[in-house]
Amino acid sequence: MSAHPADDSTAPQTSLGPFSSPGATPTPWEATEWALRRIQKFQLCTVRRDGRPHLTPLLAIWSHGAMWFTTGDNEQKAKNLSANPHCALTAGTGTLTGMDYIIEGTASLVTDQATREAVATAFEQAYGWQLTREDGTWYQLGDAVRTGNVQLYRVQPDKGFAFVTGSESSQTRYRWS
Repeated sequence: MSAHPADDSTAPQTSLGPFSSPGATPTPWEATEWALRRIQKFQLCTVRRDGRPHLTPLLAIWSHGAMWFTTGDNEQKAKNLSANPHCALTAGTGTLTGMDYIIEGTASLVTDQATREAVATAFEQAYGWQLTREDGTWYQLGDAVRTGNVQLYRVQPDKGFAFVTGSESSQTRYRWS
């Protein structure tokens, strides 16, 4: 299955969730998108064949209107996604106050070479020297994406959330059609 990078201008419908403080306002999609482009580590939740959840930290990026991540073909997340493509990516502050984000969607394996090239470049731009310098933790990941030595997944978002926790809390919901 191949997937082409989508236009970044496709903004979701935004609404305030029921667990928000009185008078709270929704977090604009542009602010959440900006944060998703700068977060460096996400957690991916997939579902095993027997229905148990599987959660793992990984590198991911928001680019071309979707979330993207890589994995090896024998890793548990790849096995899970081959049976059930629904997943969620989360990231947050790890503290009692701040912002937390969730993107839920459907993952598809990307084999199209032009897409792999564009997304490899986006990973390198997002993670910089970690991917491009020999002393980087994920050195040559961009090359592995380009050559197909790792599986590349595109998560088409269905629903997303931005949670603000603090003196005023809000739950913003994003929905894509």
